[in-house]
Amino acid sequence: MSEVANDDGGGTYRVRRQRRSTIVIAVVLLALAGAFYYASSYWNASQPKPGPCSTEPVVVPLEPRDVALNVYNATGRRGLAAAVAKGAVTRGFSVKAVANDPKNASVKGVAVIRFGPEGAESARLLKQYVPKASYVNDKRKGDTIDLVVGDAWQMFGATPAAPTPTSTLRPCPTVTVTDG
Repeated sequence: MSEVANDDGGGTYRVRRQRRSTIVIAVVLLALAGAFYYASSYWNASQPKPGPCSTEPVVVPLEPRDVALNVYNATGRRGLAAAVAKGAVTRGFSVKAVANDPKNASVKGVAVIRFGPEGAESARLLKQYVPKASYVNDKRKGDTIDLVVGDAWQMFGATPAAPTPTSTLRPCPTVTVTDG
C-alpha cells in the first residue's frame, strides 16, 4: 500500500521544481526591470534639461562712452562750451568738437540736441543727462550728435541710474531649412 501511495511517478517533485524555476525566473526578471528603471532614471537625470529661451536678439544698452558728442555754444557767454564739454567728459561721453554753434542758432532754452537717424539712440541717452533739452532731427549721416547749449544752461542734470542687468533668456537654437 505504501508503494501505491508514494508512487505518483515523480509528478509532485516535477511540479515543485517547475514552480521553483518559475518563481526564480520571475524574481530575476523583476530585478532586471528594477535595474533598467534605475539606469534610465540616472541617464535622464544626467542629461541637461532645456530651459526657456528667447528668439529676441540681446540688446546691450548704450553707454556714454559709446556716444560721439560735439558741444557748441549758442550764447554770448565765453568758455561755456568748454565747461560743458569738460562736464560731458567726466560723465563718460566722447567729446569730438568744442566750439561756437556753426549754425549760429539762437537757443533760448537750456539746450538743443541735434542728431540724425543713426544717432537717435545716442540723443535719447544724452537727454537723460540734460532733461530740459529739446530734440532736433537734422537728418545728418552718422551717429555723432550735437549738444548746443543755450541761454538757460546751468549744469548737467543728475546722473541717471545705470540700467540693471535683467535675467535674460538664453537664445533659442536655430534650425536652417534648405531646399534640396
